[in-house]
Amino acid sequence: WAGKMVKGHPAYSGTIMTATFQIVRDLGWDYLEKLSKQRVMQVQSSTDPPKKLALGERAIMADGNDYNVVMLKEAGQPVEPLYPSEGTPTISGPTAIFASAPHPNAARLFQAWLHTRETQQFFTDFTAQYSAHPQVTPKAGRRKLSDIKLMKEDAAGVEKMADEIKTRYARLFRV
Repeated sequence: WAGKMVKGHPAYSGTIMTATFQIVRDLGWDYLEKLSKQRVMQVQSSTDPPKKLALGERAIMADGNDYNVVMLKEAGQPVEPLYPSEGTPTISGPTAIFASAPHPNAARLFQAWLHTRETQQFFTDFTAQYSAHPQVTPKAGRRKLSDIKLMKEDAAGVEKMADEIKTRYARLFRV
């Protein structure tokens, strides 16, 4: 598959930085060293690898978001999301309210609405993203989150290793 893969660059994307940290922690730098020898196209965002698949510019994405691949598949594109048995990086999308929010009660109401079963189900159905809400179910034909072996998030670990990851990654991939 040399020259046929695409991957996001961790120096440009927090999502890719988090995924790269989890891969290094769980699989070691050897994985990325081997991958770097495959002439992998480098892109910036986690949304870019699925776009390169859709355009036919690459056949495999080594990382990126799965929800766009699911959407491409459902639109009839010849793609298939695969989840490694070693584990799939986990990237959560947290929400918060600023302590200095000008309308804190409105912000609390928005947060309450955002995390209802109905709203979370809507996002799951129409964006192919996963929800931690226990009553939300994936659309028919989509994989359940519980069926995917997930790598564990560690925001403090990412922060601690970010500079090392950027430097070593740039050296390995010559970018």
